[in-house]
Amino acid sequence: MKQLSYLALFIILTSSLGCIKEKQFPREPIIEFQDFINYVSPRGTVDSADCIIKFTDGDGDVGLMEGDTSSPANLRLKYLYKNLTDGKFYPMDGIDSTTVLDTLYFDYRIPNLTPDGQYKALDGSIKAKFRTSPVFYPGHKVVKFEIVLRDRAGNKSNMITTNEITLP
Repeated sequence: MKQLSYLALFIILTSSLGCIKEKQFPREPIIEFQDFINYVSPRGTVDSADCIIKFTDGDGDVGLMEGDTSSPANLRLKYLYKNLTDGKFYPMDGIDSTTVLDTLYFDYRIPNLTPDGQYKALDGSIKAKFRTSPVFYPGHKVVKFEIVLRDRAGNKSNMITTNEITLP
């Protein structure tokens, strides 16, 4: 009787394990904006922030390998500010006709996220922390970011845009 119980348990376990489906995603990363959280200092200014994105990747090659110092950053956020005169968003590459600046990017080097085992497909969330102060260029009251993720094979994700971020 004891052997029959073990056999029944084995059959139940194997039949339930057989139902596990492999995740199927495209080889190129796909990203989706999830949230942007400002952290306000006691002085009432934003001193840091978190940008959270969801992602999927079919072959799991998201993130840089340990010791890889030659690859470029694989998560890039492009800073856009809202012009209060016309209500449009512009990259910070020129404030007026007399000032020319480089476009402001926040680059992140994500560590290797490739799962061990047979199935490599990934889905999850990435949190990009802004630890610098000031996080935003003085004088900009409403900003947003365009975001792109690149995997180790060089595949670029779709470009997403955060919601409008109003600063205190």
